Amino acid sequence: MKLSKETVALFKNFAGINSNLLLKNGNKLATISGQKNVMADATVTESFPDFGIYDLNEFLGAMSLFDDPELVFQDKYVSIKQGNMNIKFFAADASVLTAPQKSITFPDAEINFNISTDKLTMIHKTASVLRSPDVSIVGDGSSITIVVGDKKNATGNSFSEAVGATDKKFKVNLKVENLKMLPGDYEVSISSKKISRFKSPTSDLVYYVAVEADSTFEF
Repeated sequence: MKLSKETVALFKNFAGINSNLLLKNGNKLATISGQKNVMADATVTESFPDFGIYDLNEFLGAMSLFDDPELVFQDKYVSIKQGNMNIKFFAADASVLTAPQKSITFPDAEINFNISTDKLTMIHKTASVLRSPDVSIVGDGSSITIVVGDKKNATGNSFSEAVGATDKKFKVNLKVENLKMLPGDYEVSISSKKISRFKSPTSDLVYYVAVEADSTFEF
C-alpha cells in the first residue's frame, strides 16, 4: 500500500499529539495525548491491519528516506520499500502504547460556533507574541468572543475577536498547546461537562479537547 498525502499529513499531525499510534484493522485512525486531554479520530482511504507504532516520527522519518515508498505489512514488522531498497520497521506491542481505549460519546453541547483556519492561526500567533498559554471562549449573554491573554490578569495584554452569538454566560478556558488541529475550518461544540469538540465540516476528522477546571458556566 502507498499512503496518500492526506494520510501522511494526518500521521504528522497525530505525532504532535502522541508519538505512539496503534493502527487497528480498518480505515479508522485515532490517537490520544499522554495526559488524556486531547483525542482525535478520522477515517482515511487506506485500510490498515492491526499494527503498533511506538515512535511515529521515526516511522515518518523512515518513509521520508524514499521518494515513493510502499508499505507491506507483516505480522511483526512493516517493510517500507522502493525498488530494491527496504527498511524493516518492527511493530510495538499494544500493551506499551498509549492509545484510545474506546470512542467518545460527546454530550449535549450548550455552546456552538464555527472557527476558521485563519482564526486558529491567529490564536497561535497571538499566544506566541503575548506569551500566553491560555485561550478563553467567553459568552456575555449576547456574543461569543475568543480571548487570548493571561486569564488571571484582567489588565494584561490580550487579543479578542467575536465569533458568534449566544444567550448564555460562560468562560471556557483551554490551553493553546492543546489546539493541535490540522489547518482547516472547524465546527466547535462545548459542553458544560468540561469537554470541547472541533469537527471538520468537510470530513469526519474530529478533535476532542478537555476544558480547564477553572471554566465557568452560568446556566
